[in-house]
Amino acid sequence: MTRYVLGLNIGFHDASAALVRDGELVFLVEEERLTRRKHALAQPPVMAIQACLDAEGVSIDSIDEIAIGWDFRGTPLGNNRRFTEAGLRRMLFPASPPERMPPVTWVPHHVAHAASAYYSCGRDDVAILVVDGAGEDQSATIARGRDGEIDILRQWPVSQSLGFFYTAASKWAGFGDWGTGKLMGLAAYGRPNPSGVGLRRSAGGYDFAFPEAELPELGDSRAVAALGPLAAYYPTFERNITPAFCGHFPYMAREGEEFIAYADFAATVQEALEEAMFGLVELARQEYGLPSLVLAGGVAMNCTMVGRLARSGLFEHVYVPPVPTDAGVSLGAALVAARRGGHFAPITIEHAYWGQDTPLDPAVEAVRAEGLAFRRLSDEELTKHVSQALADGRIVGWARGRGEIGQRALGTRSILADPRDRRNLERLNLLKGREMWRPVAPSVLGEHVDDVMATHVGHPARFMLAAGQVRAGLRTRVPAVTHVDGSARPQYVDRATNPAYWSLIDAFRQATGVPLVVNTSFNLAGEPIVNTPAEAVSTYVRGAAMDLLVLGDLVVARSEEALP
Repeated sequence: MTRYVLGLNIGFHDASAALVRDGELVFLVEEERLTRRKHALAQPPVMAIQACLDAEGVSIDSIDEIAIGWDFRGTPLGNNRRFTEAGLRRMLFPASPPERMPPVTWVPHHVAHAASAYYSCGRDDVAILVVDGAGEDQSATIARGRDGEIDILRQWPVSQSLGFFYTAASKWAGFGDWGTGKLMGLAAYGRPNPSGVGLRRSAGGYDFAFPEAELPELGDSRAVAALGPLAAYYPTFERNITPAFCGHFPYMAREGEEFIAYADFAATVQEALEEAMFGLVELARQEYGLPSLVLAGGVAMNCTMVGRLARSGLFEHVYVPPVPTDAGVSLGAALVAARRGGHFAPITIEHAYWGQDTPLDPAVEAVRAEGLAFRRLSDEELTKHVSQALADGRIVGWARGRGEIGQRALGTRSILADPRDRRNLERLNLLKGREMWRPVAPSVLGEHVDDVMATHVGHPARFMLAAGQVRAGLRTRVPAVTHVDGSARPQYVDRATNPAYWSLIDAFRQATGVPLVVNTSFNLAGEPIVNTPAEAVSTYVRGAAMDLLVLGDLVVARSEEALP
């Protein structure tokens, strides 16, 4: 008999739902994609749950177990009415609470993170490293995955959070709570200050310059119920680390200065994070002596650090799942519950296309509603026309197939351009309302990644999660995707997992001799990546710099003259 497990992140941001059938992932979607509120702050995964059920054609009555990627029972939050059985029923199914709730399994946050990586990497006996802002009461975990078991070796408390450290630095530089990616990009423009920023590598992994502070207990206020450990713990941490930031030019938190003034600060923070992470990685290597390492947690999104780790040689194989952030604990929790239930075989995730599709009828309806011109083309015709449009300098919105999971657009909800023209970087940043110094990434034919990259990026490049150096002789040919330090964050495009996207890039290669295209996420400033055909059309209409839109089998333009 088929056994369904519904995995959830009901945490305080990046809510998500994952549906696992007999131990295999069939669907995963982040709540932000459906509600259109970035990071889904304080939103439970109500719409994501329904999307999972609809995708499989089942009701909540068919679900055998709900697994939640947090375990609040040992914290004061466990007394919150939201997390009782009645509270969960109302929170997750507000429109029509079911008479019978499936049994609920609470999975510790870092165990769910670890499972999302270990159970999806396709290998056994691996070292596991989870690093984020905060779980229930931990911020870093070293563990071993062997024979389906996750054995925790050591954990670091929230008061020593590397995730909070990088967030505090992001806020200090004026990028806010969600600007850590910007801080990483800015770091390439600066030089690290030898005096550091209060964080150093050590024999025990890492140490902060300030003594470990006694953090407040989680309360039961409305703010803490909405934001959890972030609201309770982060302010104390920020106060502790701020004096170390004050020792760096410009010596105070950014209010009106140009961002570039904080480039050396950003470089110093990035170096400190990398060194601390390598302290943890070396501990794992010394303890286990294993050839494979899997990473999860929000800090695993730092592609500069992951790229350095991939080429370090400390491990033969490095794996990061496509959703290492909190959105991924829905998958991890579901797999933990599936294993305990006996319907489980570790899966191998080689692609990120687990979201919603782009059906034809809604696409045509959305295009017609805006009065746009369109043609329905065969795969061969579409590939030929769009590849030539890119070679001619046009910017193309690309929405084909099931949407990606995670924060990276990977060729089913992307905006594409020609990497040979540096001006396309400026055009895309203007289109998306981004700072002009921020880089964009290349999607590279898998067969040509080593021709493009001078340094090893490994498996994380499948999900655009590792940065490396572009070959020196190629940088002037693809300036739009080459960052100021000669780096790029490539996506390894696999013909087997996304044949339509691979064929487009290969056709572009045949036309130009360059085996890659510019790929940035299909969204405008402050918005999640587009999900539905209607959202793709709306973004195209508002994004005047986009010349063409590919929507499933349709090529869409603003006039008939621009169509084939």
